[in-house]
Amino acid sequence: MLAMPRLARQHHRMPIVRLRVAMPPTERPLLLFDGDCQFCQQWARRWQTAYAVQLAVVPSQGARDQFPEIPSAAYDEALQLIELDGSVYSGANAALRAIAHGRSRRGFLLPIYESVPGAALLMELGYRIVARHRRIFSMLMGS
Repeated sequence: MLAMPRLARQHHRMPIVRLRVAMPPTERPLLLFDGDCQFCQQWARRWQTAYAVQLAVVPSQGARDQFPEIPSAAYDEALQLIELDGSVYSGANAALRAIAHGRSRRGFLLPIYESVPGAALLMELGYRIVARHRRIFSMLMGS
């Protein structure tokens, strides 16, 4: 069995610094997406249909001023999920938490993301690749 390098073990245990907003949503977690992106709009429609009761899905352009704690560039780079306690999650982490809120059969990915060494890194890398090539993925999905 291969031993995990010491630095990797230490990094795995390091606390992750998260943003928090002062005025979080009060009824449902809020998922903010890039409303100018067709790929993002397509996924937002899917999430709105599947998770409307559990999750508010809103274009980030209309909510940026409401959450000044989130850097403007963060909205352009990735999904932003704001939990009821004010915690902010971004990218693959936000997507997996949104799915988990919807109690989808794919909700099992969040525990893997959070507990399997290297899983978060790989999932974030996959998310970044898709995010950087949204036009291509949008065409592949037929939108």
